[in-house]
Amino acid sequence: KTITVTVVHKDGTAKEFTYQTNEDFLGAVLYAEGLIVESASSGMFDTADGEKADWNVDQGWWKLLVGEKESMTGVDTTPINDGDSFKLVYTCG
Repeated sequence: KTITVTVVHKDGTAKEFTYQTNEDFLGAVLYAEGLIVESASSGMFDTADGEKADWNVDQGWWKLLVGEKESMTGVDTTPINDGDSFKLVYTCG
């Protein structure tokens, strides 16, 4: 499967990544590739493409979009199919 992941940073810049994988769920790919990093305190990811979202600073968090729609699942339970595109968007509030 080939997937595309776009990270939209706090400053509005975007960076696109393309991965080929046999994984079934998005989180496994993103952790393995080092694109996201798990928070030591929460057990959920708080860093994408080197940028940390900190709720205590600016109510920052990473919104996951599947295509252009907000995901109803987290990265660990979001299934992937060949050709899928995803976005991680830095969001405040």
